[in-house]
Amino acid sequence: MQTDEQILHRLDVMAAQLGELAERQRAKDELWEEAVPVLREALATAIVQLDTLDKQGHFAFLAELARVGRRVVEGFTPADVRELGDSIVAILDVARALTRPEVLQIARDAAGAMHDASGAAPMGALRAVRATRDADVKKGLGLMVDLLRRVGHGVRTSAERDTKALDRKEKLAELLAPRRARMLPAHAAAAPTSVAAARANGAPQNGATRSDGHLADPGSWTRAVAETVAREQGFELDEPRWALVDAARSDFASMHASPNIQRLTQVAGITTKDLYRLFPKAPARTIAKIAGLPKPAGCL
Repeated sequence: MQTDEQILHRLDVMAAQLGELAERQRAKDELWEEAVPVLREALATAIVQLDTLDKQGHFAFLAELARVGRRVVEGFTPADVRELGDSIVAILDVARALTRPEVLQIARDAAGAMHDASGAAPMGALRAVRATRDADVKKGLGLMVDLLRRVGHGVRTSAERDTKALDRKEKLAELLAPRRARMLPAHAAAAPTSVAAARANGAPQNGATRSDGHLADPGSWTRAVAETVAREQGFELDEPRWALVDAARSDFASMHASPNIQRLTQVAGITTKDLYRLFPKAPARTIAKIAGLPKPAGCL
C-alpha cells in the first residue's frame, strides 16, 4: 500500500499538471480574444475589396477568360500548341520589325496621306508617268513591287501546303474507307429528299430527334439520314467529310461519348485548321448531328 507521503506527492504532481493545463488554456483564450477583432477587421476589409473588384468587372473578366480558356482547350490540340510555341519566335520577330521607329513613321505618314486623301488632286496617266521621275515615288514603286513579290511567294507557298493537306485528307479517307464500308447498312439506298423520308429507311418515326436536333437513338442512324442532314447544313458529304463522320461514330462506339473538336483531331489525324475548313461552323456539333450522335459535351 502507498504511504500518505506518496499519495500526497502524487496529488502534488497532479495539481501541478492541472495548473499547467489551466495556464495553457488561459493563454489560448487570450490569444483567441486578441485574434478575433483582427480577423473580423481583415474579413470586413476583404469583403469590401471583393465587392470593389466585382463592381469593377474583374470577376466577370476572369469568368470570360476562363470561358476562352475552355474554348482553347476544346478547339486546339497539344500539337497546335506546340506549333504555336515553335512559331512564337517568328511572331515576336515580326512584332519587333513592325514596331521599329522607322516603320512606325512610315505607317504614320501613310495614315496621314489617307487622312488627307480628300484634298488630293486627280491624276491622269500622263501625270502619273511624270510623277515617276520623283526619287521618292521611284523608291515607293520599288517597295511595292518587292512587297507584291513577297506576298505572291507566300500565297504560292500556302497553296502548295493546302494541296499537300488535301492529299493527306484523301489518304485519310482511303484508310477509313474499309471501316465506312463495314458500317454501311445493307438497306441504305439513294439519299431521300427529306429527313422524314430518310428516317423511313431505318430510323424510327416517333421521337427520332430531341429538342436540340440530334438523333435520339444513334443506333437508328443511316447514311441516307446523314446525307440529308448534311444537305440541310449546306454542303454535300465528300470523301474527307465522310471519313470524319465515320471516325466520330467509331469513337462514340468505343468511348460512349460524342467527340469534341480536340478528340476529333486526335482520332482522325487532322489539324484543327483542316477540320474548320471542312466544317466551318461548330464542327464538333455539326459532325455529331450528321453522324446521329448526341451533342458533344461543352458545345453550345
